Amino acid sequence: MQVNDKRGYCQLEFGGKVRTLHFSMNFWAAFENAAGFSISEIDKVLGAGLSLTTLRAMIYAGILAYDQENKQVIDYDQFDVGNWMEDVKQESIQLIVETLMQSRILGNDLNAGVRRNVEKSTKNPKPKNP
Repeated sequence: MQVNDKRGYCQLEFGGKVRTLHFSMNFWAAFENAAGFSISEIDKVLGAGLSLTTLRAMIYAGILAYDQENKQVIDYDQFDVGNWMEDVKQESIQLIVETLMQSRILGNDLNAGVRRNVEKSTKNPKPKNP
């Protein structure tokens, strides 16, 4: 179990090998397809608690996003991921959820390098030359 230095990535052993999950825009598109609901409904779905179906879709979409972004052969489906989950420990599930939350791809940190939540400066601005 490993968190990557880059936000939005984590590595876990699934199906007998170490797999990387990437929580990116590609993840959200795959997650919508796998979970069967749109991103606009996520607050309702997750607000009711994390179901096994949603958790399986989350793990599947994370692995799928990384593998497709890196041109890997996709040799698994959601049902394989469901089988792999039988051996996943609680701390691994926590790591997945924490990594997803830290990625903040739909939150404040998706900003093309521009700082968010900037506080107003208390310094006097330099006068402009006329």
